[in-house]
Amino acid sequence: MKTLRKNIFMKLKMAQYHLYSSTNEPATVARCQIDCLISEYEAPQPSHNHNSAIPFAIDYSYFINDISSKRQPSQLREITRVLEKLPPNCIKFGVGVPNVLTFPFKKISVELITGENIKLQGKELSDALQYLPSVGYLPLINILEEIQDRFHGPQHWNKRSIIMTSGAQEGLSKAVDMCMRCNDPVIMPDPVYTGAVDLFRPYDAEIIPIVQDSCGIVVEEIEKVLAERKRKMMPIPKMIYVNPTASNPAGTTLPTHRKREIYRLACEYNMLILEDDPYYYLHFEKENPVSFLSMDTEGRVLRFDSFSKIMSSGLRVGFVTGPITLLHRMELHMQTSSMHTSSLSQVLLYKLLSHWGEDGLISHFMHVKNFYKQKLDYMMCAINKHLHGLAEWYEPNGGMFLWLKIIGLNDAKKLVTDRCLDKLIILAPGYALSANNENPSPYIRISYSIASPEDVDRGILLLAEAIREELLENICL
Repeated sequence: MKTLRKNIFMKLKMAQYHLYSSTNEPATVARCQIDCLISEYEAPQPSHNHNSAIPFAIDYSYFINDISSKRQPSQLREITRVLEKLPPNCIKFGVGVPNVLTFPFKKISVELITGENIKLQGKELSDALQYLPSVGYLPLINILEEIQDRFHGPQHWNKRSIIMTSGAQEGLSKAVDMCMRCNDPVIMPDPVYTGAVDLFRPYDAEIIPIVQDSCGIVVEEIEKVLAERKRKMMPIPKMIYVNPTASNPAGTTLPTHRKREIYRLACEYNMLILEDDPYYYLHFEKENPVSFLSMDTEGRVLRFDSFSKIMSSGLRVGFVTGPITLLHRMELHMQTSSMHTSSLSQVLLYKLLSHWGEDGLISHFMHVKNFYKQKLDYMMCAINKHLHGLAEWYEPNGGMFLWLKIIGLNDAKKLVTDRCLDKLIILAPGYALSANNENPSPYIRISYSIASPEDVDRGILLLAEAIREELLENICL
């Protein structure tokens, strides 16, 4: 059975999205004619030549901690690698997997919002229900490699690779567990995504917060910190964490010139860049952001992508792109934990990408972007209407979040956790999104992804009332 993908070349009105191009032949799927039988898993060979890996010149042992360095490949998991190179008629006595003939599923069908159906049956259903190699479903990885080539420039796949993860969060977690030692310093923006900073805290990490402005993390502050630590002979951070596009919670997008300066500092001070970019496809700019991955000539970038924001958060599919040496080490972590990302989710996503082709993919991306842009417009209308003189903000250029500073309050915690809750308004307090969450914060985060236009207007009006009440109480005190 052979699946051929459509040639996908996407041009959006908001940007030129060159996605991937695998073949010039139309997409066709050969169906299994015997519905009662589910064929066994056969992993196709990758479309790129990965046999002659050429590592980057970096000594990655400097970044890998003692526990991670002791991890050895799971001998049973490594059998899946051997199977990839064997013909389908080999006799598999050494494979400890259940027989797919005992599974109660005959076919899985998913209806798209367009009314079209994605069906998994025969071999595709077998792939979706059986164990996979820890790196992931190779047909999907082949597509993702081509996506990365289109969006981030041609990658050297004899030096880099991709590993599938259960959302970008799992990939980030594996990277932190691979690199962090107790008390290690790490650079991150302030405010920061709590799911990132919480990964470092169990290591008693020295969090080095870098202030953000309307364009994101301020590079001069990074340079100042690094120069001072070098002068005082303090430990230099091995990693810098960035959420570069429509960041959570600040909504900022790093411009290209700042990214180049950050990359330069990473090279100068021998650091890895953790490029956590789940909102990359939700930006509202005319041109695609230039990624750290696209400028990575030395092998210093681990890029974390996610389908949670553009396909489904429940599918739990993300992937990491980075140097083969580091991704193999992350794979060893995965072999003894989740083993691999959901087979069903990976095969379903592969089937969807193969089925859509150019028109379907354009339609979906435009739908998602326009949806969130309209949500933002509703929010900004209500903010300008009700919060003038009560708060300060800058309009985000993508994503789902608006970062507000309440004028006249040093700490918005009581406002959010007491007064707003009494009015049934759910907000995120700024202190919880600070690199140091023990410090008071006048900020709040508002998400505009779910609320209806009517709820947005009513909710911001109630927020304005709560702010005035809080300010009045503070004056009386």
